Amino acid sequence: MAAPGGGPQWQPPPNGWPPPSGWQPPMAPKPGVIPLREALHTLASEGLVEMLPNRGARVRPVSSRELREMSEVRSALAAIGLRHAAPRMTPRVLARARAIQLRMDRARDPRTRVRLYADFHAAILAPAERPYLVEAIRGIIFSGLRYMPVWGMAWKETGLLTPPPGFERVLDALERKDHAAALRQLKRVWSDQEEMLARFLERREAAAAAAAAPTRKKAKRRRPKGS
Repeated sequence: MAAPGGGPQWQPPPNGWPPPSGWQPPMAPKPGVIPLREALHTLASEGLVEMLPNRGARVRPVSSRELREMSEVRSALAAIGLRHAAPRMTPRVLARARAIQLRMDRARDPRTRVRLYADFHAAILAPAERPYLVEAIRGIIFSGLRYMPVWGMAWKETGLLTPPPGFERVLDALERKDHAAALRQLKRVWSDQEEMLARFLERREAAAAAAAAPTRKKAKRRRPKGS
């Protein structure tokens, strides 16, 4: 039954009227609304937040180490996927991938670019018929959303006016049925785009460690003997 004013629905008592003593009408969520706990667990499964026992959740911190690991795992999975997809590549698949790539190059919203980035990989790997592999790669890519704020800072620091080469050469190699060249070009795109960010994070981490060193030394000096 709809609540007055179009609000959330409520459910009648389980055994009709009169309701049991102390009964409160549970409010059902609006259609399309995800409860907060469920939403947090979804974000945790996608690597965007981490659940802290008895403390709730927080956005997972970014690090150069994690970024390099994500790149390493994704590269290994993509190599397997391309090995199976390349022999089955069709003009229709390549046309769809090129359309996604053009939309990605024109996109200005970072979230849209990340979504299209994931869609591009799913498109070129679709002929492999490895859905778990594709979903694993998409998950790694979407985990990278946490890096978008520092990505802008790293890009600004470089002073570059144009982005690194995109995926056109990857598609050209696939069109020539040159699987090895396609994988090399794909890894080059990843390297050009992510090495800059990894080095930026490493410099920031080193600066943070250097700044924290005097504080740790003072804490050691103040520690009472025998503690």
